[in-house]
Amino acid sequence: MSSNDMDGFFTHSYIARCATLAMILEVSGTPKPGNIDRDHDYATTKYEDFLASAVGVYPILEKASGEGGIGQLILEACGESVRWQTGGNTHFGAYILLFPLIKAAKQGPVDQIRSNAINIVKETTVDDAVNFYRAFSMVDVRMKSTEDLDASDRELDVSASGSLEELGRRGVTMFDIMQISAKNDMVSREWVDGFRRSFKAADKIFSKRKTGTMNDATVLTYLELLSEEPDTFIAKKYNMEKAVYVQGLAIDVLERRMTLRELSDRLYLEKINPGSTADIIIAGLFIALLNGMRV
Repeated sequence: MSSNDMDGFFTHSYIARCATLAMILEVSGTPKPGNIDRDHDYATTKYEDFLASAVGVYPILEKASGEGGIGQLILEACGESVRWQTGGNTHFGAYILLFPLIKAAKQGPVDQIRSNAINIVKETTVDDAVNFYRAFSMVDVRMKSTEDLDASDRELDVSASGSLEELGRRGVTMFDIMQISAKNDMVSREWVDGFRRSFKAADKIFSKRKTGTMNDATVLTYLELLSEEPDTFIAKKYNMEKAVYVQGLAIDVLERRMTLRELSDRLYLEKINPGSTADIIIAGLFIALLNGMRV
């Protein structure tokens, strides 16, 4: 489907449905080693929690293509997410990617979504940064960095109200925060790198869907992304050595030294979940759907 054909579909509702479907398709991809899928739950977070979150947040996704700053939208989305399920943080990283892309899609046309998104994130404000950090406490997320706003070697304690005041005093925008975090967080890095991996994932998914099932397109793209770069969610939860170890296992599967099921069983047994890679898959699915891919 050409860009011109797609332009007429880019209503608020259409864009929001693409985003909701992207979240549902990602969690439904099975087996997706280490992350929740149709066959695997965590002790406190279930497959159904992700479905409930994806559907419950729909009004905020629809709103996003019109009004609202990125930080405020993330805050509202987290509120809706926890209102509909008890599994905690299901899509925080995905919101960081989806909301700029949603706004970019509404600006259109489809072949300019990436350039639109790049401009949108650079225009974020101090209020966006403050609301972004307020969302952390709602879903129990922390962002660690080797640098704070003064480049000293400590973590910015965003849970403290004084830190939020400090953001305002220094004029720190949400894009500034993403630049600080990009070294150690691949989701933040997408803002700085122009959503490089999100659009790469979209191309992979779209291409694979032409010759295979939707599930295969999702799972194989996830595996390929996992093999290309260490997942920073793993690095933050454990260390970079563990993330590189998982990257090596993904390569083993692609080179047929291990089966996908064996990798899946190992990561669940070792309680390792590549959450950042999953967030990028959601963004890739969203972009692919906007480009005309059908399930």
